Amino acid sequence: MSKKAKNALWLFGLGAVVGPIGDAFHVHSGTTDYPKEVFGLYLWRLPFWVPIIFGCAGLAIGLSHPQIDSLLGAPQQRPGSRSLDRVIFGIAAFLGIYAMTAYAPLVPGGSLDVLIAVSALLLWGLLDRTWQGLLLAVLTALVGTTTEILLVKFGAFEYLPPKNGLFGVITCLPWLYISASVAVGNLGRYLQFSD
Repeated sequence: MSKKAKNALWLFGLGAVVGPIGDAFHVHSGTTDYPKEVFGLYLWRLPFWVPIIFGCAGLAIGLSHPQIDSLLGAPQQRPGSRSLDRVIFGIAAFLGIYAMTAYAPLVPGGSLDVLIAVSALLLWGLLDRTWQGLLLAVLTALVGTTTEILLVKFGAFEYLPPKNGLFGVITCLPWLYISASVAVGNLGRYLQFSD
């Protein structure tokens, strides 16, 4: 199996595991919910397709970021992609931020958004520090947030009040995607440039 194929499997597999863990935080905390008995197969109150979507997201971020880096003239490596322990720290920090969006006893659209924004920007400052990485994070946030708004609109799942103030999704969702872009982008860089 080629290195590219192995990297793609790692990115998809990690996305398919880590993403649903974060999503389970949202379901358990009452941040989100899925329609009952609509999708047939559920695991921990998550429909069968949730790991597939998160796997595809991990694949898209992890493969695209190193490629777009070269188009933007960005450095091949970031502080967060130089070693496996830094990559693992980034993924763990992303999961921590995900958990804060679910469990922090703060007001969505206000103090919760500030906490998540500061956390995401700190993660970028620790593990990326490039304008290209920030641009990719903003683009990831736009695509991810828009995708979730459309999924909510089509009834695939819902954010529950009071955490549905941004066209039906949680107001701090773009910041969560920024942290995902940093963490998963660095994983993609590490996989591509490590031996």
